[in-house]
Amino acid sequence: MDGQADGTATGHAEAWETRIGVPESFTAANLEREPAELPGGAAWGPLIEALRELLDDLAGALPDQERAIALTRQVEQWSARLRQDQVPEMLQAFGHRVDLHGRGQVMAPTFVLTARGPDSVEGTVTFGRYFLGGHGAVHGGAVALLFDEVLGRLSDTCSRPPGRTASLTVNYRAVTQVDKPLTVRAGFAEESGRKRYLVGEIWDGEILCADARALFLGLRAGQD
Repeated sequence: MDGQADGTATGHAEAWETRIGVPESFTAANLEREPAELPGGAAWGPLIEALRELLDDLAGALPDQERAIALTRQVEQWSARLRQDQVPEMLQAFGHRVDLHGRGQVMAPTFVLTARGPDSVEGTVTFGRYFLGGHGAVHGGAVALLFDEVLGRLSDTCSRPPGRTASLTVNYRAVTQVDKPLTVRAGFAEESGRKRYLVGEIWDGEILCADARALFLGLRAGQD
């Protein structure tokens, strides 16, 4: 999970907080700004949710050739329109909306926070059809991506400088099923200087589906 820093120790962190509100939030509970004031405005959340549904529906669909051709033309038209609205990374809404599940992006599955401790979080995730690997099982890369997303966000909390993933080890213990609510737990295991070690687990009831251990490095001033 990427982070950013500029020439001062807190430059980008301050810019991030000023622009978005609560850089370390997993929910909008402590957000000091209205959605309309954030990148993408109030319409960004519904747009992302609609896109998530589209990807799941596309993954499970087998349209006839006529419909596929028509859909291709429509998608190409929308892509052309969006190319007219391109902005620099620090201004984009995708992945920068801490008030929305998944930070307002569709790259990773939606993690819904249910409990928060000083150095830990717990929540739920349901991998949609878009993340299917085969035979009802979630693609292993999607499992790793979820761990990187949740652990990476947790590693940046409590006013820590933004960090980057240095290593991520995932153990696949049992089949992780699509379209099924699962429990996710994550927390700090150790912290030393810039090094932050975190661990995470995905549970299907009493069945451990996967666990992970990651190392994140806090960025120095001037790193981006």
